[in-house]
Amino acid sequence: RRRLLVRRVYLNPQVYQRYRPSFNHAGFEIIDCPPMTSEGKTSTDIHMVLDMVDLLQHQVHVDEFIVFSADADFTPVLRKLRRWDRRTTVLAVGFPSAAYRASADLLIDQDQFMRALGQRENDEPAADAATVATAGGPADAVEVMGGAVPVTPTASAASAPQAASPFDLDEIARRLSHTVADSPLPIPCARLATLLMAAHPGISPDWCGQGGFRRFMEALSLAPLRLDWSASGGHLYDPARHVLPPSTRARGEADSAAWDSAPALRALARQVHDATGVPLLSPRDFRALFEAIVAEVSGQPFQLSETGKRVRDRCRDSGHEVSRESVNWVLRGLLLGGHEFGQGHDDVQTLSGRLVGNLVNLCRREQVLLDEHAPGALQHWMLGGAGAVTGMPEADGDAGRAAESAAADAAAPDQPAVSSSARPSASATSMPSTPADMMPPA
Repeated sequence: RRRLLVRRVYLNPQVYQRYRPSFNHAGFEIIDCPPMTSEGKTSTDIHMVLDMVDLLQHQVHVDEFIVFSADADFTPVLRKLRRWDRRTTVLAVGFPSAAYRASADLLIDQDQFMRALGQRENDEPAADAATVATAGGPADAVEVMGGAVPVTPTASAASAPQAASPFDLDEIARRLSHTVADSPLPIPCARLATLLMAAHPGISPDWCGQGGFRRFMEALSLAPLRLDWSASGGHLYDPARHVLPPSTRARGEADSAAWDSAPALRALARQVHDATGVPLLSPRDFRALFEAIVAEVSGQPFQLSETGKRVRDRCRDSGHEVSRESVNWVLRGLLLGGHEFGQGHDDVQTLSGRLVGNLVNLCRREQVLLDEHAPGALQHWMLGGAGAVTGMPEADGDAGRAAESAAADAAAPDQPAVSSSARPSASATSMPSTPADMMPPA
């Protein structure tokens, strides 16, 4: 476990004063960063950078810096800390830039962070509710804001030394192979997770250092068995003996046919997915997701966690296996894009246009160039019309104009492009950087 030497939170007292007692009770040193300009800008980032540089020179050696911010302006200081052989851990809420993610040694997943705070979803299957492992190594750390929580290694930390697993992975693989051999049907991964946790106490939530059940399963040597994640929770099966459930197989065939009819659109969607992380859903699933959001918010007030859960359930009930992670990504993209639910604009056309505008600006931030037809083509994808697209310029005119308008609005000087550094207050650099319904006070 980490031993935290310094706990500091940098906040604008005019905006986040109500959180002060909570941080005091959690043992944080509070650094007030009031507005310094007429626009409400604070000096939060400067305070944080100077303090981190000062700690590099301190007589007490600090092994790790934990930063709770999605502001890409911290990328240079993360690189400096790496040059000084200090480990960096980052919690970035929203859509952090690729450079910022690559500059950190460990990245905390925001959904797993929320579950670590005690908001675990009791209705998730075992295969979907696995948490991530705490990285081993550093004994001392400085915490800029927050607590020591489970983290996910980024690619730059993949080679970090890991503690030897107390479980025999080969024996586990053999046990799973025998279980599949004895079954006449593909086995749901949720059932396998339950069996493994019963047979090997302590294997969860760490899952032998893999950080999640799915990654754990994919790391095992299970050939010739195969994993299929297209259905809820996934299945492990023997392709020589088993046939996937008809609904899963039919859905996969329908999705493949939709994509095959629009290869250019599929290539564009893959490009945008790689740059922004937008869920690579099939056209029919994306349309179903937006319809589920519209149906949900028309009858219930919007609350990120509960709405996301109910939207996921609506998608499953209608035969669309859209993961909770994909639902949350889209909802956060709409929120960070400036959409306000319950204001009379919660229709499929408006929501998809808002999300496309966000994607266009995220691509611009990552220096991925899109042509003038891309916004319309992307919205056509989200509206489920991939099969009608023979070339991206022929995407639906209304959809294209709506998406291009949303992108232009987001890029206007007084409406900055939505990115991971978006803040809920007037202060662009205030901390904490998360709306109250996404991250409660420590």
